[in-house]
Amino acid sequence: MSHYRSISARPDPARPGPAAGARRRPARTPSAGFDTLGPLIHGVAKAWRQELDRRLRPLGLTRVQWQALLVISRSAHGLTQRELADRLDIGAPATVALIDRMEREGFVARTPVPGDRRRNAVRATAASRKVFARIEATAGTLRREILSGMTAEELSTLHALLTKAKRRIEAVRA
Repeated sequence: MSHYRSISARPDPARPGPAAGARRRPARTPSAGFDTLGPLIHGVAKAWRQELDRRLRPLGLTRVQWQALLVISRSAHGLTQRELADRLDIGAPATVALIDRMEREGFVARTPVPGDRRRNAVRATAASRKVFARIEATAGTLRREILSGMTAEELSTLHALLTKAKRRIEAVRA
């Protein structure tokens, strides 16, 4: 099938055609798969998360728990409940329930935020640091397995392009 508009040998006097000598423009074509880029990125992230979830199941953690442990453990001074909710993309009630459950299990502790009596910081405990080390090791193994099929140059390009896309999304939001 031609990418150009069909022009019959005899012009139809009822339809105005291009001016004499004008170039024919290509018809619009699909955007070479760009319309599937968002679902592809989502699918990769989802499959990666699901596989990590499967591998972490023996630790007895739900997905949101191990994600929370990662976020909290990587924070030097703890996070407020609001910061944790934002990073996990969950609502305030779900965050409170999550922290309550993790506190009962000994994974986190609430401590007052200096200078603000209304807020508490959620911090990792010694018990969660041990679990965090296992999560990190499992995640590192999976990451190496997934990325081993790519060259260093491909990984660098992928990282640069995804970073650029993220910046563009942030700019569009502004």
